[in-house]
This record gives sequence, C-alpha cells and structure tokens, in this order.
Amino acid sequence: MSLKKYIIALVAVLTIGGTSMAQEALNLKTLEKKIASLDQKNDSFNFYLNLQNSANLYLNGGDYQGIDFKTNQMRLEMRGEVVKGIRYRVRHRMNRGTSAEGLDNLSRATDIASISIDVAKNFTITGGKQCTAFGGYEFDLNPIDIYQYSDMIDYMDNFLTGVDFAYQMKGQEFRFQVVNSRNDYMDNIYNGLNGVEASKNALGYTLNWNGSLFNGIVQTRWSYSLFEDAKDMNTNYIALGTQVKLGKKAQLQFDWMNSHEDIDRKGIVSDMVNANGGEYVRASDVVYNSFVAKVDYRVNNKFNMFVKGMYETATNNGNTDTNLNDEFRTSYGYMTGLEYHPIADGLKIFFTYTGRYFDYDSNLTESLGLKDQYTNRFSIGMVYRLKMY
Repeated sequence: MSLKKYIIALVAVLTIGGTSMAQEALNLKTLEKKIASLDQKNDSFNFYLNLQNSANLYLNGGDYQGIDFKTNQMRLEMRGEVVKGIRYRVRHRMNRGTSAEGLDNLSRATDIASISIDVAKNFTITGGKQCTAFGGYEFDLNPIDIYQYSDMIDYMDNFLTGVDFAYQMKGQEFRFQVVNSRNDYMDNIYNGLNGVEASKNALGYTLNWNGSLFNGIVQTRWSYSLFEDAKDMNTNYIALGTQVKLGKKAQLQFDWMNSHEDIDRKGIVSDMVNANGGEYVRASDVVYNSFVAKVDYRVNNKFNMFVKGMYETATNNGNTDTNLNDEFRTSYGYMTGLEYHPIADGLKIFFTYTGRYFDYDSNLTESLGLKDQYTNRFSIGMVYRLKMY
C-alpha cells in the first residue's frame, strides 16, 4: 500500500480499538480495496483547500510598525459533475463571519453555492450564489493568487445570488447575468439616507465578453453592469480587462474600471466626508476610477517575476461644499515579487513588496484633518491549492 493508505489503515485500527471483536472484524485486504477506490478519479466530488499564508513586515512612511503572521485566504471548495451536463460548486471562506445576510439568507463567508446546467452544446445556465460576471483580470483570478487588491475590487460586493446565462462560440464567451444588487437589505447597508426609497426591483444586470483574439495572443474580460441600489438610484460599472502575451515568457494584463454611483456604495468617499464624526452622511453622485497593470515574466518552470501598478481616484460630483474640490483622493499602489514553484501545480512560495500612497486633496486635509498615507509591506509566504479529494 501507499503511505496514504497505511495512514488511513492505522487510523482505522486506532479508532476501533484493541478489542478482540474489532480485531476479528478488521480485514486489511478488504480495507485496502476500499481505500484504493477512494484514489480513483471521481468527477462527482472534488474537494479543495485554497490557502494563502504570509509573514509580513510593515512600515508607515519610514517608521517600523511591526511584524505578524497571517492567514490571508482560507477557502474550502467543493465542486463536481453529478451527471453529464449538471455541475455544482460551493466555496466557503473559513476566516469570515458566518451570520446569514437578510436578503439572500447566506453569509458573506459563502462565496459560491451554485448549480450549472448545460442546456445545449454551447449554452449554460447557472443559478444560485455566484461570482458576479464583472470583467477585469485582477477580478478574474483566484483570490489566493492576489497579494494586494485595488481599492475598487476590495470594496465591491463580488458574490451575489441570481442567474447567469453563458454562450460559447469559437473561443468567445458571452454572458448575461441577473443578480440581487446586494446581499442584505438597504437599511442594513447604507447609513445617512433619509428620504431615499428602497427599490422593489433591487437587481443588478451584467453583460460580459470573455474573448480570445489573434490565436490567443490577446484575451479580454470586458463587462458593463447596471445595479439598482435604491428607487431611481443606480450604479453604472464598466470593467475592461485585456491580457497580451509578450513572447513565450511574459504577459501584460491591464484593467480599467469605472464605477459611477448615485449612492456611494463602496463608502470610501463617505468615510472621508464623515472623518470628523457626528451623524453619518452617505455621499451621492460618486465616481471611482481604477487603472491596474501587471507584467509577469516566467523565468523558467520554477520561477516567476512580476511587477504591478495601480492608480485610482475617488471623486464626489455631488459635493455641495464649495470649500472642497470634487476629487477627494488619489491613490497609488506598486508591487513587485518573486514566486517559486517547487512542484508543477498547486504550491508556490512568494516574496513580495507592496507600497501604497493615499494622497488626499489639500482642502480635505485642512478642513477634515485627513493625512496623506504612505505604507510599505514586505511579505514572504505560501500559496497552496491542495486537492484533498
């Protein structure tokens, strides 16, 4: 038997104890056959552990802030094909609260709980809680492979309940998705919204194109979304992600994301407006822009190098204070890192540097007491997508 089988057999012996009855009942050959059957490929059930751990050293400006060990991501995932053409997927975060939200009756810890049905050769319908069909490559990656998200992605609701229609044609995929516009009821999400009515159709609609052009040299993750946040108050969101292969070893990914929000859904601008405390006021007519670029260079089968840059703005077009400019904050992010892949798939060791600079409008720093922030983080850690079964 393999080492794995010996371990399971040993656990079985220890579990049933040392009684003579248990010893007579135990047939190692029978047990070995059962264990061997577990090793066989089973399309109906696959179980994964998605893990990202790191040790981190922090600097604020030039001042040392400390060091810690952190589990950044830990997500359990089950997926499989029950019968041909019918698949399920469940993914759950272990380091997030499990209280159910009021609207979809699922906790935010549950990323995905969905069923997909192939109703035709190139047409699939997915129902349940699922990843929203937003474009962009930063958004599209497995979260364990992201060392620092942009503000745009960090503050979005990325997993919502609804239905998705996907059609594949000659290397292209087109999707139309309808989901709840939020996880919880409006009053539990927004503060300071006196006089704003809840919508009876609080839904979000997304059109998505995942394309492949020029024999796969150029690939796209483009989308447009309209979310109804309250009665006659919407969010218009555009995400255009493009990937270009730069020879055999390098690739460039570039995302542009724009969110125009009648109500400040992300809350970044609102938090700045309310920096002095008092009764919380939710900002309106807010625009967020994000530009994210990343270059990967695969040195060889074992090593990958990357650099990543982020430029983001937060603007309050609904600002009524004549002493404040509309563009409240500009943020910059810059990263570089080295990844080591000791085995072909699933495991990598990383070393990264992450710098962030948050530049507030001078009028805000004077009137609200906000201070520009300059942070640095050095991290060394491990990413592991382990197939448990």
